[in-house]
Amino acid sequence: MDRLSDLRLFLRVVDTGSITGAGRSLGMSSTAASKRLQDLEAGLRVRLLDRTTRSVSATEAGRRLYGQVSVLLDDLDSALRQAGELQSRPTGVLRVTARRSFGMLHVLPALPSFRAACPEVDIDLTLTETVEIAPTGGIDLVIRLGAPVEKSVVAHRLASGERAMCASPAYFDRAPPPSGPDDLVRHACLGYRRAFEPSVWVFDTPVGRREIAVSGPLRSNSGEALREAALGGLGLALLPTWMVAGDLRAGTLVRCLGGVVCYPEGYREEINAVHARSPLVPAKITAFVAHLQAYLAASHGV
Repeated sequence: MDRLSDLRLFLRVVDTGSITGAGRSLGMSSTAASKRLQDLEAGLRVRLLDRTTRSVSATEAGRRLYGQVSVLLDDLDSALRQAGELQSRPTGVLRVTARRSFGMLHVLPALPSFRAACPEVDIDLTLTETVEIAPTGGIDLVIRLGAPVEKSVVAHRLASGERAMCASPAYFDRAPPPSGPDDLVRHACLGYRRAFEPSVWVFDTPVGRREIAVSGPLRSNSGEALREAALGGLGLALLPTWMVAGDLRAGTLVRCLGGVVCYPEGYREEINAVHARSPLVPAKITAFVAHLQAYLAASHGV
């Protein structure tokens, strides 16, 4: 048997003053308990208990061992109990890395209601413009564009990959909305920057895929920057509906070519919450993902 079990038996004997009673409380016979204690003393090369036909008491070495081990085992039991609680109920620190735009618009607003539901979970949130993020290096959950192909992770859909071509009413006062992809050459298009490649908007048409190289006064790796530029009347943007749904409802942005499937090249994927695959996913992760999904489902256009 393991040494920890032997020590627990020893502590119980000192507490109860009985080998028989201590063994019975731990599910073993008196003979087995006595043999375990003898083995413990032999392994430590010290007598821990004075035994008589009527009583059992700790020797000086036994009393010293009891005083030190009882505290250590209490701490160990507490640590094991807390580890189990991480699995059974939402508690602890949840480390999340999220795409900056989505994190600002949807993750942060969801935190107050999540904390109200799960007050024992603290959030450590990192926002990034990096596309290829993964739950590694102590990160519990990533919220990213697209789902990794690795089988070692699990992805949960949070928001659709639909994109909306839109501009401010002031911009459309200067330039009538496009009626088709070919009209984009006459528009100031605000494009995502991908290294040194030109900004390309892709259209899925009944006759196949069309790629249109667009240009305009601003390119950026930040969807937030493109949204702000579109709101300011700088040009036409092609942005995720989860980013501009509120602007479209408010009329501060106006959608065009709404019946056409289009997206910036490389930016068509859905938003997913991704964590490591495991048969024992901590409750703090499952609770947070479920809360985000419910929160976003209640947000129109997401």
